[in-house]
Amino acid sequence: MPKKSSAAINHEIEVLQAQIAILQRREHDFVHILEDMARLRDSVKAEQVALASQIMELESQRHPINWLPSELLIQIFIFVTEDNDSDTSAGLAYSLSPVVISHVCREWRKLAFATSILWSRVSYRSRKWSTSPVCAFINRSGSSLLDFTFSPPPYHVDDPDAAEDERLTSESLLHTLSSHLSRVRSITFKCTSSASMRLIVEALINNLHVLKSLRSLDLSFASLAPCLAGTPLLVLDELSRQSLPDTASVLIYLRLQQLPPRVISPSLLRSVQTLELSFPQRRSHRAPQYILRMSHVHRFLSFIPELRDLVLMETTPLRDVVLEEPSEGQTADNRFTVVAPLELRKLRNLTWKYVYPRDVYNFMSFFGMPALERWEILIVNSPTKQESDSFIQTELLGGVLSMATLKELCVSCQDGDSLISSLRQFFFPVLEQLEFAYAGKCPPGCDHKHPLPRLDYIFRDPRLFHLTHFTLSHLDVFAGHGKIMLSYMPNLLSLTLISCTSVDGVLEALAEAYGLAMDAERNATRGCGVRVCPKLERITLWSCSDFKFKSLFAAVFARAHPTGSSMLTKAQKDVPSVVSTVLGRKIRPLKKPHVASPQGGPSSPAKPYTMNSHGMLSTLIPIQEALHPVRIACVHVDDCPQIAEDEALLLEEFGTVVVYR
Repeated sequence: MPKKSSAAINHEIEVLQAQIAILQRREHDFVHILEDMARLRDSVKAEQVALASQIMELESQRHPINWLPSELLIQIFIFVTEDNDSDTSAGLAYSLSPVVISHVCREWRKLAFATSILWSRVSYRSRKWSTSPVCAFINRSGSSLLDFTFSPPPYHVDDPDAAEDERLTSESLLHTLSSHLSRVRSITFKCTSSASMRLIVEALINNLHVLKSLRSLDLSFASLAPCLAGTPLLVLDELSRQSLPDTASVLIYLRLQQLPPRVISPSLLRSVQTLELSFPQRRSHRAPQYILRMSHVHRFLSFIPELRDLVLMETTPLRDVVLEEPSEGQTADNRFTVVAPLELRKLRNLTWKYVYPRDVYNFMSFFGMPALERWEILIVNSPTKQESDSFIQTELLGGVLSMATLKELCVSCQDGDSLISSLRQFFFPVLEQLEFAYAGKCPPGCDHKHPLPRLDYIFRDPRLFHLTHFTLSHLDVFAGHGKIMLSYMPNLLSLTLISCTSVDGVLEALAEAYGLAMDAERNATRGCGVRVCPKLERITLWSCSDFKFKSLFAAVFARAHPTGSSMLTKAQKDVPSVVSTVLGRKIRPLKKPHVASPQGGPSSPAKPYTMNSHGMLSTLIPIQEALHPVRIACVHVDDCPQIAEDEALLLEEFGTVVVYR
């Protein structure tokens, strides 16, 4: 190959460089083309996404849930999260409801993250500590008030590993919340270990000045026999410490279960309106175990001047004090400390579940309740038979408490004797609503009847002049007792019988006429007036399967006002003559008694139902009301298979509204 000259080489190089430059220009053009194609592709994809989004939006509009505005959806979300989710969140380190809501769709997720109150429920139900869910909820809650719940799964008290895990978790959780205590609205702390309970009690004591938003506090042990050994909970007495005068409390609800009440600071108690105490009976000999005493309850309640609702669940304090002066029939006992009765001036409602008959009067005698309006009590039989359940048959009454303001009384019991021995020492002068219910357990298909004692056995004074609503549930009314019972209720407006037996006797008492009288033409006779409950307007029968329709019909018919009845028309114009016809003898009206007016002016005729000759209210029905009873306005028949709907609707002929189910 001949050797090339330098000029030839340079020429070839220039030619090649020119070709490379051409290729580079072509490559640059291709790059621009590809970029344009990519931009075109991206724009096409973006347009596809937009169109797909419009399709999804149109598709979503087919579902009614998506018609709701965002404001209404937020309210629904809040309602769901505020509902009790303890079952769905068991064992979890967070509240499940807001998380589920935020995973439904993009719109709901956006709404959930924008609504801080959805994440204000810090619920921790695990014994293993995890920081991330707690911090996530706190951060998403923004400035909303926090509802803190700690309720890990219960375990056996002899499991040291589980107890240590629970203690470490509660310690970490309280440390995480320490910088946010000022916006904590409620605390629910339920644990098994006393070491864990000690941590929350100490946190409350040390941060009283920070808990400015705390309105609800619930402290409870999960075990039935918590061991308080190794903690100061048995000896800690915050009630003896001087409360901070500048500490403002807004705590309204307080619940304590098996925790000594004296560990709560008086600063928190000043504003409490609802108190719930739960101290089940000892089921273990494990020691040391706290025992609630009457002196503890008496002293604790003295620090709650605003108390309006008191709930006692399986709570019967051990009597270790006596009243300042022994009641009638009682002797002083020098073994006990003497205390004065405590006045609960603002208490309106009292609920007491699982109490023995012998303890009802003993507990109530230690407190004055001048504003009590409602009392609900569940009485259970004493586990021992060392003392009789019936005060009527065994001993004289030791004293009587007058419930001068009580308007509603609901009593559940397991037998008639416990009902008698519980209420015999109480006087109810203004009672308006009364309910008796059987609370025992019966096997399916059991036909055993639970008799209701006579009203004059239950109450020291059975006359219930102001009673307007009376309810019986799962009880049997002996023949003849129905009339006696209803005769003590002259102003009764509503009678409700639920799963009761021997209902016929009650309905027959309502249908019994005051007497018989002939019409003006002396062509026919019919019952005239009623003997009991002339003001009765409503009869409700639920699951009562042993009464006949004719008894119900007779009760409604006896109080109906048939159109065109000349006898009733005459009765309205000339009461004495009708009464003479009914009783079969001439009635000579007595002069109306006069009473002095409060201002000292001229005397005025006495009103009916004032005082009898002994200065007490009388339950005798005036003859005018007995002859003109109020029409039964409504009859409610529910789950009474022996009554056909066609039969029940016959009562509408008397102007009665019939509800049949």
